[in-house]
Amino acid sequence: MSTNLPEIAALAEHIAEENISRGKVNLEKIIKKKGITIISGNYGNYFVGELIHKAKKFYIIVNQDMIDPTAPGRLRFTIAHELGHYFIDDHRKLLKKGISLSHNSDYNLNTKSTLEKEANHFASNLLMPKARFINTAKKFEPGLKAIIGLKQTFEASFESTAIHYLKQDLNLGIFIKWKMDQSFHYASYSPSFGKRVGISGAPPIRFEKEYIENIFSELDELRGKNDYIENATTLSKWLATISPSSKNDLIGLEQTIPLGNYGWMTFLAFA
Repeated sequence: MSTNLPEIAALAEHIAEENISRGKVNLEKIIKKKGITIISGNYGNYFVGELIHKAKKFYIIVNQDMIDPTAPGRLRFTIAHELGHYFIDDHRKLLKKGISLSHNSDYNLNTKSTLEKEANHFASNLLMPKARFINTAKKFEPGLKAIIGLKQTFEASFESTAIHYLKQDLNLGIFIKWKMDQSFHYASYSPSFGKRVGISGAPPIRFEKEYIENIFSELDELRGKNDYIENATTLSKWLATISPSSKNDLIGLEQTIPLGNYGWMTFLAFA
Protein backbone atom coordinates (compact mmCIF):
# COMPACT_ATOMS: atom_id res chain seq x y z
CA MET A 1 0.00 0.00 0.00
CA SER A 2 1.55 3.28 -1.13
CA THR A 3 1.25 6.45 0.92
CA ASN A 4 0.84 9.89 -0.62
CA LEU A 5 0.59 12.22 2.32
CA PRO A 6 0.50 15.46 0.25
CA GLU A 7 -2.56 14.17 -1.65
CA ILE A 8 -4.23 13.15 1.62
CA ALA A 9 -3.55 16.62 3.07
CA ALA A 10 -4.97 18.30 -0.05
CA LEU A 11 -8.10 16.13 0.13
CA ALA A 12 -8.61 16.94 3.82
CA GLU A 13 -8.10 20.66 3.30
CA HIS A 14 -10.58 20.71 0.40
CA ILE A 15 -13.23 19.03 2.56
CA ALA A 16 -12.42 21.37 5.43
CA GLU A 17 -12.88 24.52 3.35
CA GLU A 18 -16.31 23.30 2.23
CA ASN A 19 -17.39 22.79 5.83
CA ILE A 20 -16.10 25.75 7.83
CA SER A 21 -18.52 27.18 10.38
CA ARG A 22 -17.47 30.09 12.63
CA GLY A 23 -13.80 29.55 11.90
CA LYS A 24 -13.62 25.82 12.54
CA VAL A 25 -14.50 22.65 10.66
CA ASN A 26 -18.03 21.45 11.24
CA LEU A 27 -17.63 17.68 11.62
CA GLU A 28 -21.33 17.15 12.23
CA LYS A 29 -22.07 18.70 8.84
CA ILE A 30 -19.63 16.33 7.09
CA ILE A 31 -21.03 13.30 8.88
CA LYS A 32 -24.60 14.26 7.99
CA LYS A 33 -23.71 14.81 4.32
CA LYS A 34 -22.22 11.32 4.08
CA GLY A 35 -24.99 9.58 6.01
CA ILE A 36 -22.57 8.29 8.64
CA THR A 37 -23.99 7.34 12.05
CA ILE A 38 -22.06 7.96 15.28
CA ILE A 39 -22.46 5.46 18.11
CA SER A 40 -21.00 6.23 21.54
CA GLY A 41 -20.57 3.58 24.20
CA ASN A 42 -18.34 2.07 26.86
CA TYR A 43 -15.89 -0.48 25.46
CA GLY A 44 -13.09 -0.63 28.02
CA ASN A 45 -9.59 0.04 26.72
CA TYR A 46 -9.82 -1.91 23.45
CA PHE A 47 -9.96 1.11 21.11
CA VAL A 48 -10.63 4.85 21.04
CA GLY A 49 -12.65 5.05 17.86
CA GLU A 50 -13.45 2.80 14.93
CA LEU A 51 -15.12 3.09 11.52
CA ILE A 52 -17.14 0.09 10.46
CA HIS A 53 -19.25 -0.76 7.39
CA LYS A 54 -22.37 -2.84 7.88
CA ALA A 55 -25.52 -3.31 5.79
CA LYS A 56 -24.26 -0.73 3.26
CA LYS A 57 -23.87 1.95 5.93
CA PHE A 58 -20.88 3.44 7.73
CA TYR A 59 -20.75 3.87 11.49
CA ILE A 60 -18.21 5.68 13.68
CA ILE A 61 -17.92 3.98 17.06
CA VAL A 62 -16.64 6.26 19.83
CA ASN A 63 -15.37 4.68 23.04
CA GLN A 64 -16.32 6.96 25.92
CA ASP A 65 -14.07 5.00 28.28
CA MET A 66 -10.98 6.25 26.39
CA ILE A 67 -11.96 9.89 25.82
CA ASP A 68 -11.91 12.48 28.60
CA PRO A 69 -15.24 14.35 28.48
CA THR A 70 -13.40 17.55 29.45
CA ALA A 71 -11.22 17.30 26.31
CA PRO A 72 -13.51 18.03 23.32
CA GLY A 73 -10.50 18.41 21.04
CA ARG A 74 -9.61 14.78 21.65
CA LEU A 75 -13.11 13.69 20.61
CA ARG A 76 -12.99 15.87 17.49
CA PHE A 77 -9.62 14.42 16.48
CA THR A 78 -10.91 10.88 17.01
CA ILE A 79 -13.89 11.54 14.75
CA ALA A 80 -11.70 13.28 12.17
CA HIS A 81 -9.35 10.27 12.21
CA GLU A 82 -12.23 7.90 11.47
CA LEU A 83 -13.40 10.24 8.70
CA GLY A 84 -9.92 9.81 7.28
CA HIS A 85 -10.57 6.09 6.96
CA TYR A 86 -13.81 6.96 5.16
CA PHE A 87 -12.45 9.55 2.71
CA ILE A 88 -9.15 7.82 1.85
CA ASP A 89 -10.17 5.55 -1.04
CA ASP A 90 -7.98 2.55 -0.16
CA HIS A 91 -9.27 2.51 3.43
CA ARG A 92 -12.93 2.82 2.45
CA LYS A 93 -12.63 0.05 -0.16
CA LEU A 94 -11.19 -2.34 2.43
CA LEU A 95 -14.04 -1.60 4.82
CA LYS A 96 -16.63 -2.16 2.10
CA LYS A 97 -15.08 -5.58 1.52
CA GLY A 98 -15.74 -6.37 5.17
CA ILE A 99 -12.08 -6.02 6.18
CA SER A 100 -11.52 -4.40 9.58
CA LEU A 101 -8.74 -1.81 9.64
CA SER A 102 -8.15 -2.37 13.35
CA HIS A 103 -8.61 -6.09 13.98
CA ASN A 104 -7.31 -7.87 10.87
CA SER A 105 -4.61 -10.41 11.68
CA ASP A 106 -3.61 -10.54 8.00
CA TYR A 107 -2.05 -7.08 8.28
CA ASN A 108 1.52 -6.76 9.44
CA LEU A 109 2.49 -3.98 11.81
CA ASN A 110 3.88 -1.81 9.00
CA THR A 111 0.57 -1.90 7.12
CA LYS A 112 -1.43 -1.07 10.25
CA SER A 113 1.00 1.73 11.04
CA THR A 114 0.60 3.14 7.50
CA LEU A 115 -3.20 3.10 7.74
CA GLU A 116 -3.12 4.91 11.09
CA LYS A 117 -0.49 7.40 9.91
CA GLU A 118 -2.60 8.28 6.88
CA ALA A 119 -5.77 8.69 8.95
CA ASN A 120 -3.92 10.87 11.49
CA HIS A 121 -2.51 13.00 8.67
CA PHE A 122 -5.99 13.43 7.22
CA ALA A 123 -7.42 14.36 10.63
CA SER A 124 -4.77 17.00 11.32
CA ASN A 125 -5.26 18.67 7.94
CA LEU A 126 -9.05 18.42 8.17
CA LEU A 127 -9.23 20.11 11.56
CA MET A 128 -6.32 22.51 10.94
CA PRO A 129 -6.17 23.50 7.21
CA LYS A 130 -2.64 24.68 6.46
CA ALA A 131 -3.27 28.25 5.25
CA ARG A 132 -5.73 29.04 8.05
CA PHE A 133 -3.46 27.39 10.60
CA ILE A 134 -0.35 29.33 9.58
CA ASN A 135 -2.18 32.68 9.42
CA THR A 136 -3.70 32.07 12.85
CA ALA A 137 -0.33 31.05 14.34
CA LYS A 138 1.07 34.50 13.49
CA LYS A 139 -1.31 36.00 16.06
CA PHE A 140 0.40 34.23 18.95
CA GLU A 141 3.78 34.29 20.63
CA PRO A 142 5.85 31.36 19.25
CA GLY A 143 6.05 28.20 21.35
CA LEU A 144 3.55 26.83 23.81
CA LYS A 145 1.38 29.97 23.78
CA ALA A 146 0.87 29.51 20.04
CA ILE A 147 0.00 25.82 20.48
CA ILE A 148 -2.54 26.65 23.20
CA GLY A 149 -4.10 29.38 21.07
CA LEU A 150 -4.24 27.19 17.97
CA LYS A 151 -5.74 24.29 19.91
CA GLN A 152 -8.51 26.55 21.19
CA THR A 153 -9.12 28.13 17.78
CA PHE A 154 -9.41 24.89 15.84
CA GLU A 155 -10.67 22.67 18.69
CA ALA A 156 -8.16 19.92 18.04
CA SER A 157 -6.36 17.77 20.59
CA PHE A 158 -3.31 19.26 22.26
CA GLU A 159 -0.93 16.64 20.88
CA SER A 160 -2.22 16.86 17.30
CA THR A 161 -1.96 20.67 17.43
CA ALA A 162 1.62 20.52 18.70
CA ILE A 163 2.65 18.01 16.03
CA HIS A 164 0.92 20.02 13.27
CA TYR A 165 2.59 23.21 14.54
CA LEU A 166 6.02 21.64 14.30
CA LYS A 167 5.34 20.03 10.90
CA GLN A 168 4.55 23.46 9.47
CA ASP A 169 8.02 24.52 10.68
CA LEU A 170 6.59 27.48 12.55
CA ASN A 171 9.16 27.18 15.30
CA LEU A 172 12.70 25.88 15.78
CA GLY A 173 11.52 23.45 18.41
CA ILE A 174 10.95 19.99 19.81
CA PHE A 175 8.41 18.60 22.25
CA ILE A 176 8.66 15.68 24.62
CA LYS A 177 5.49 13.81 25.60
CA TRP A 178 5.46 12.26 29.08
CA LYS A 179 3.17 9.49 30.28
CA MET A 180 1.06 9.82 33.42
CA ASP A 181 3.78 8.05 35.43
CA GLN A 182 6.28 10.74 34.28
CA SER A 183 8.13 8.29 32.00
CA PHE A 184 9.09 9.24 28.43
CA HIS A 185 6.46 8.54 25.76
CA TYR A 186 7.73 10.05 22.48
CA ALA A 187 9.16 13.24 20.97
CA SER A 188 8.54 15.25 17.82
CA TYR A 189 10.45 18.17 16.29
CA SER A 190 10.29 20.66 13.43
CA PRO A 191 12.19 20.04 10.15
CA SER A 192 14.35 23.14 10.75
CA PHE A 193 15.27 21.87 14.21
CA GLY A 194 16.39 18.50 12.83
CA LYS A 195 18.56 20.19 10.20
CA ARG A 196 19.99 22.70 12.67
CA VAL A 197 21.22 20.11 15.16
CA GLY A 198 21.82 17.24 12.70
CA ILE A 199 19.30 14.64 13.82
CA SER A 200 16.78 12.45 12.01
CA GLY A 201 14.46 9.78 13.29
CA ALA A 202 13.82 9.38 17.01
CA PRO A 203 15.75 12.05 18.98
CA PRO A 204 18.11 10.78 21.72
CA ILE A 205 16.42 12.33 24.75
CA ARG A 206 18.57 12.83 27.84
CA PHE A 207 16.91 11.90 31.14
CA GLU A 208 18.01 13.59 34.35
CA LYS A 209 15.63 11.98 36.81
CA GLU A 210 16.07 14.53 39.59
CA TYR A 211 15.54 17.47 37.23
CA ILE A 212 12.42 15.91 35.69
CA GLU A 213 11.00 15.17 39.12
CA ASN A 214 11.59 18.81 40.07
CA ILE A 215 9.61 19.96 37.02
CA PHE A 216 6.61 17.88 37.98
CA SER A 217 6.86 19.00 41.62
CA GLU A 218 6.81 22.61 40.46
CA LEU A 219 3.75 21.88 38.31
CA ASP A 220 1.96 20.43 41.35
CA GLU A 221 2.74 23.57 43.37
CA LEU A 222 1.39 25.87 40.66
CA ARG A 223 -1.73 23.82 39.92
CA GLY A 224 -4.70 26.11 39.39
CA LYS A 225 -2.51 29.25 39.15
CA ASN A 226 -0.81 28.86 35.77
CA ASP A 227 -1.34 26.79 32.66
CA TYR A 228 2.33 25.84 32.41
CA ILE A 229 5.79 26.48 33.84
CA GLU A 230 8.62 28.06 31.90
CA ASN A 231 12.38 28.13 32.40
CA ALA A 232 15.47 29.04 30.41
CA THR A 233 17.32 25.96 29.16
CA THR A 234 20.06 24.64 26.91
CA LEU A 235 19.62 21.88 24.38
CA SER A 236 22.42 19.80 25.91
CA LYS A 237 20.23 19.35 28.99
CA TRP A 238 17.71 17.45 26.85
CA LEU A 239 19.53 15.87 23.90
CA ALA A 240 22.22 13.26 24.62
CA THR A 241 24.07 13.97 21.35
CA ILE A 242 24.61 17.67 22.15
CA SER A 243 27.75 18.58 24.06
CA PRO A 244 27.53 21.44 26.58
CA SER A 245 28.75 24.78 25.15
CA SER A 246 29.10 23.32 21.64
CA LYS A 247 27.82 25.24 18.59
CA ASN A 248 24.64 23.16 18.66
CA ASP A 249 23.98 23.73 22.35
CA LEU A 250 21.14 26.14 21.67
CA ILE A 251 19.73 28.41 24.36
CA GLY A 252 15.97 28.64 24.58
CA LEU A 253 12.80 28.19 26.60
CA GLU A 254 11.59 25.04 28.28
CA GLN A 255 7.82 24.99 28.76
CA THR A 256 5.98 22.13 30.47
CA ILE A 257 2.19 21.76 30.61
CA PRO A 258 -0.07 19.07 32.12
CA LEU A 259 -2.47 17.34 29.71
CA GLY A 260 -4.99 16.02 32.22
CA ASN A 261 -5.47 12.28 31.84
CA TYR A 262 -3.03 12.22 28.92
CA GLY A 263 0.20 12.97 30.78
CA TRP A 264 2.43 16.02 30.26
CA MET A 265 4.28 17.79 27.48
CA THR A 266 7.57 19.69 27.55
CA PHE A 267 8.07 22.07 24.63
CA LEU A 268 11.56 23.39 23.88
CA ALA A 269 11.57 26.55 21.77
CA PHE A 270 14.73 28.07 20.31
CA ALA A 271 15.41 31.27 18.37
